[in-house]
Amino acid sequence: MEKHQVHDATLTDYADPQIDQLLKYSVRNQLESLLKAKLTTTQRQQALTQSFVDAMTLVLSTEPVQHAQLTAAFEAMYEHAVQSMAMAELSEELLTRQYISATGLIMSPLNCRHTIKDIYRIQGYVKGIDKAVRAMASRKEKLTILYPACGPFAPLLLPLLSYYKQHQYFDEKQLQVILVDLQPGAVQSLRQLVSDLNLQDYISEITEQDATTYEPKESIDLLVLEAMQHGFTKEGQLSIARHLVKYLTIDGWMIPQSVSIRGMMVLGETEFNQQWKQAEYSHSKNRHRAALDDRVELGELLHIDKSSLLKMEEITLADEAKVIPANQIILPTDVHDMSKRILAIYAHITTFAEEQVDQYDSGITHPRPDMTFYVDTRPQDVEHTHFVANSGDTVQFYYQLSGLPGFVPTKV
Repeated sequence: MEKHQVHDATLTDYADPQIDQLLKYSVRNQLESLLKAKLTTTQRQQALTQSFVDAMTLVLSTEPVQHAQLTAAFEAMYEHAVQSMAMAELSEELLTRQYISATGLIMSPLNCRHTIKDIYRIQGYVKGIDKAVRAMASRKEKLTILYPACGPFAPLLLPLLSYYKQHQYFDEKQLQVILVDLQPGAVQSLRQLVSDLNLQDYISEITEQDATTYEPKESIDLLVLEAMQHGFTKEGQLSIARHLVKYLTIDGWMIPQSVSIRGMMVLGETEFNQQWKQAEYSHSKNRHRAALDDRVELGELLHIDKSSLLKMEEITLADEAKVIPANQIILPTDVHDMSKRILAIYAHITTFAEEQVDQYDSGITHPRPDMTFYVDTRPQDVEHTHFVANSGDTVQFYYQLSGLPGFVPTKV
């Protein structure tokens, strides 16, 4: 969600002009509706702030909240945030530029804007951050929070800060936040949004920098990071975390506290289609018992927390590709239909204490099928990207840091 400086035009991927026109059309309609309603700037800003506070009130409620309520609140928050983004007057290039950097996919502000609608991702993170802030504030007068790769809306913190400010839970003397993103369009949008929310006093710095090289001027109490896609691929979460974890205070915390990436062999039709036919929406609590029983779990491929990040050893290969050794797994021998199954990799995220983002709760925890991984069968035409193994084989996984991150299996 941040931007790295590149000059090779072949790496640049501009968003579909039709999609961009749709965004402009949507924003224009929203702005026209504001004009029809004759809202002043102050009224627009008040509506924006209230939408953020209303969404966080539901998220942090101790009473059960219906999915439909959350959906409506998050849609309102999104619409008001997009209006603020329109006020930032980004050029088409700043809005749509997306490319692959040395450490992963750098999403455009256009594509990042949807993150603020990801209900259960934000819920899991916000509830964890809230618990961490309250626990830390009980023993510290001031907390410094770093949120790298935060995108145009910084959705894991700005709504929560709005909620804190309105309810007078924490003031700017207690919380200071650093926002980092390398997309200039994201930074421009952030400045507009922070101003519209009147949160300037809480924000000590908004900087356009690469999070994998950024060096904070002070020690960090809380590192909030979410730069993930499903299957723990594409984005630079691990590279950013490995770089910034060393700036945490000795008793500092990282959000998420831990990420467990696991593998399983599944029947694609059962896992990704049949179990969702009767579900109201995709969520871990709506998984079907029969589909869960049909899985063949392989175990944990990689575990990430503060301790493991500080101990990770990086290997540089001959072509300058960088990898991290992950775990070994033994392919089971008692699965009669293994040749029909595909590898799916998923993340289980513990944000803080018992707060979690589980399978299917969010796009970032949706199991990702790997169609290049074959067990007890072979593709008709074997290519260099294919991995072919047999039941009983020991497989060593590595995690590639360079280019588009992801797992690389090898046979032991």
